[in-house]
Amino acid sequence: MSLRLICAAVALVSLLWVESADAADKFAFVDVQRAISSSDAAKQARNLLMSAKGKTQAKVDAKKSQIETMQADLKKRGALMTPEAKAEFNAKLQREMRDFRRMVEDLQLRLDRENARWTKRITGALREVIEEMGREKGYTAVFGKGQVLYATDTIDITDQVLKRLNERTASLFK
Repeated sequence: MSLRLICAAVALVSLLWVESADAADKFAFVDVQRAISSSDAAKQARNLLMSAKGKTQAKVDAKKSQIETMQADLKKRGALMTPEAKAEFNAKLQREMRDFRRMVEDLQLRLDRENARWTKRITGALREVIEEMGREKGYTAVFGKGQVLYATDTIDITDQVLKRLNERTASLFK
């Protein structure tokens, strides 16, 4: 009988200890997508990428216009050309179109690489900020918003993270 009483007492004490440990756990969540897309660094990176795209777009448009002119010229004069001249003109047009496709692909690849580079730097800084804030504020865990089914707004630290991320990444564009 006393063994049952001791076991019951130990079980009760361990349950109370587990409940008090759970009560001390602190959780938070961050809307990672909003933090990244709203950050000053992301806005500046987007502006740089759009500027780079705008500069290269002039080359793309000029090449496209050249090809369209050649196609119109072939359509107009094609019937009057000798078969050899028409074949030569067609070959030149095909080369220009191939060069155009290559140019567009290369430019897009460069933009994609630059975007990936900025994204990596910004997400790396975001991760550092979240880990730092988690340690400072004593959070047991910080979740992404997509992983949280329900939470009160009091544990949403997105705005605080965004503020610190902006401070951390301010020097990226100077």
